Amino acid sequence: MGMKLGRAGMPVLAMALPLLLVLGCARSPQFHGQVVEPARKAPQLAGVNWDGKPFRLSDHAGKVAVVFFGYTYCPDVCPFTLAKMKQLYGRLGARAEGVQVVFVSVDPQRDTVDKLAQYVPSFDRRFYGVRLESEQLDSVLKGFNARVKYGLPAGGLETDTFYLVDHTATFFVIDRQGRLRLKFPPNATIDQMLPDLETLLAS
Repeated sequence: MGMKLGRAGMPVLAMALPLLLVLGCARSPQFHGQVVEPARKAPQLAGVNWDGKPFRLSDHAGKVAVVFFGYTYCPDVCPFTLAKMKQLYGRLGARAEGVQVVFVSVDPQRDTVDKLAQYVPSFDRRFYGVRLESEQLDSVLKGFNARVKYGLPAGGLETDTFYLVDHTATFFVIDRQGRLRLKFPPNATIDQMLPDLETLLAS
């Protein structure tokens, strides 16, 4: 039996292929952020929130999570980042209920739960501010492929004086299925992040 022909003698399969290709492309969203390929289950993240309650990232499946690392004594990047997330919530409006902002402290020595409770809610009480013990933090940083470097105390070693912490400032975006899907650099704008979060909220 010969191949079934469509109009003008064109094989039906040949007519269908372009349509299938177009539909296939339509189902693949174009993101502004760096796509994590293949998407993988988000690293385990469990600690104590600023309100003293346990926090587990896995408990928030069904919502989009934006995870980033920082510390309360950070002089610039961290407060700017939290302020940016506050603006993002404002742009999302009611849809912000579907997005969890998760600030993970990389400075457990100084960032007690009480200190986080003074700091994180001052930007937005809906934000999570998570404290991990040092061993937990090491595991989480490895899972996200994030880096931390502690500076020397201003008064020298063995002193309880101010020090800076260099840390990865990437935004890690977890989709509603609990998969690490996107990464944004710290200088990403709200206009770049917002469409991607809206896409993940709808998927």
